[in-house]
Amino acid sequence: MMAAGRHQATGLATHMKHGIGRVSALVIAAAVIIGIGAYFGLRGASEQGAGSGAGAGAKSGGSTGATARGGSTAGRRAGRQGRRGRRGRGGPRVARVVVAEVALRTIGNRVAAVGTGRALRSLTLTANVTGIIETIGFTAGETVKEGQPLVILRSEAERIAVRQAQVKLRDVEATLERYRRLAAQNALAKVQLAQAQTAVATAKTELEAKQYELRRRTIAAPFGGVMGITTLVKGDFLKEGTAIATIDDRSQLVVEFVISERVASQLKLENPVRLVTPALSGRVFQGKISALDTRVDTASRTLKVQAAVPNPDGRLISGMTFSVSLRIEGQKLPSMPGLAIQWDRDGAYVWRVGKDLKATRVGVTIRRRENNMVSVEGKLQAGENVVVEGHENVRPNTPLTLVTND
Repeated sequence: MMAAGRHQATGLATHMKHGIGRVSALVIAAAVIIGIGAYFGLRGASEQGAGSGAGAGAKSGGSTGATARGGSTAGRRAGRQGRRGRRGRGGPRVARVVVAEVALRTIGNRVAAVGTGRALRSLTLTANVTGIIETIGFTAGETVKEGQPLVILRSEAERIAVRQAQVKLRDVEATLERYRRLAAQNALAKVQLAQAQTAVATAKTELEAKQYELRRRTIAAPFGGVMGITTLVKGDFLKEGTAIATIDDRSQLVVEFVISERVASQLKLENPVRLVTPALSGRVFQGKISALDTRVDTASRTLKVQAAVPNPDGRLISGMTFSVSLRIEGQKLPSMPGLAIQWDRDGAYVWRVGKDLKATRVGVTIRRRENNMVSVEGKLQAGENVVVEGHENVRPNTPLTLVTND
């Protein structure tokens, strides 16, 4: 009997042990199901908040909150509706952009060079006779007029020779007048009258020669200009050919420079030039091309050019160095605001807006920047529109909405 009791107790314990195991398994399974339901429920809620259709998703999620699986399905559906709302119903994203119109502008080729200035007319005065200096009629740096006496040599002998020639001329002229009266009375042979006429002509020629020799004793300014430094003083013996001083006509300065043969054919007389010199910092001078050489130098492949620069105040002097720049009219190129230019590893490009309000990428090469405008080479036509603001939303064939830039 005691053995039967022990057997019953052992069976009851075993039965209870199996019952507790089944309950634990059910509890674990229920926890797993609840965890999965909570995960999908939270994922659906996040998708509902991201889309514009989140309200509908939330409502659907609330009405089907009885099961975790039903809630997650409604959340995903609401998220998809929200994303479609951002793009527009069934279509791609629409970009809002500001555009500008392409215009044709004539760009100039800027030519830069370094030139040297010289006076419009410049001369080193020299003596053409020998003599002793009696008078020096100028000082260094003085502005003289054309014909003004600069150096006068002693000329006593020449003055005496002129007076003698004048006396001789008066004598033969008196003889000729007497012979004419006699010839009128037929009291003189025609041969004698002719000889008297020849004597007068000879005397006049001799007088002119003596006067010329006297004038040579005075060295005058050949043109108006500024006198240079001289080392001569009164009393010096001046030999023929000796340098006296320089004289420069600085009413205009001629700046000589060279340009490449590439642009030589595009230069014309009277083309404007802009000049600056370090000797007068901050000042800009305007001039015009006054001369073009007829040949390109075969060694340097350059053309010599001269530009005339007005110099009314005489501040520009011979020998100054000038930076010269000039513009030559070039080709017409598409131009647009600089904001239209974009860059990537393939180079510069713009977004062209077609009549269908879609964007097309066009590669360009920048040729000139001026203020806020850029001139480029590329497949662009005048009147076409390019994007200047809103590039970050533009993709090829993206539909666009044009916004007025106020």
